[in-house]
Amino acid sequence: MTAPVPLPQQSALKKLRPAFIQEQDFAARQYRGRRENQEDYYAFADASEPGRPALDQVLLVVGDGLGGHAGGSVASYLAVNAFVRAFHEQPGAQGWRLRTALDTANETLGLVSARVPPTAAAMGTTLLALLAGQREAQWISVGDSPLFLFRQGALRRLNADHSLAPILEERVRAGSLSAEEAAAHPDRHALQSAVLGDTLRLVDFPAEPLPLEPGDILIAASDGIFTLATRALEELLAFGKNTTADKIADAILFAIRRVNHERQDNTTVGVVKIH
Repeated sequence: MTAPVPLPQQSALKKLRPAFIQEQDFAARQYRGRRENQEDYYAFADASEPGRPALDQVLLVVGDGLGGHAGGSVASYLAVNAFVRAFHEQPGAQGWRLRTALDTANETLGLVSARVPPTAAAMGTTLLALLAGQREAQWISVGDSPLFLFRQGALRRLNADHSLAPILEERVRAGSLSAEEAAAHPDRHALQSAVLGDTLRLVDFPAEPLPLEPGDILIAASDGIFTLATRALEELLAFGKNTTADKIADAILFAIRRVNHERQDNTTVGVVKIH
């Protein structure tokens, strides 16, 4: 006969409460923009370690399917789901699991692409994975989908931009290109690296986690968010301490809709609040 399980004391119940609460502390929203299809895909997952409370850490993965390639929406869906599944199935340190999950997502697209007719364009996607706890965050990314940190009124990008934009901006600093020419350059958003099933040319994967502070807000997004300037995003996030993650995501997408850009790209906005 099994002995009865004693009920936890009130203090123990408090410790078992989730570190993150859905919609309150983490949320995501999407906007199709002026595109015919929604080629972004995202997923949240519980990334708690064994023995820790549920949602002690959250994993957010965002994929922006490449519209110039066949099956961008399929590519982002396959890559994001393959990443999440591999992260949970792999043993070892979490940093190692992020890297192996990315490789698995890339290999998955390679296997699927190998089955389509040779005349079809390759499937591809950007991929950004954020692993966040209350005290630190890790990430891995390929492509131009941005990861932002909003801290004490200032917004800064954390991950590398694998488009040609940084190269054009370097030419502006060197004086070989004007700021106007760089902003209007037709290849500005061309990617140097993406998840295509081939060798990953560039991967942003910091060696050490980023320490977090109470009040920090992390934003993982697709490049449709760049409709809003940095200052506009900072103004929107300034009220973040007094509201919830879902309200922040809603406010960002509302601001993008108000701009009403004639070529507005798909936009995904994922928000994680640290308290």
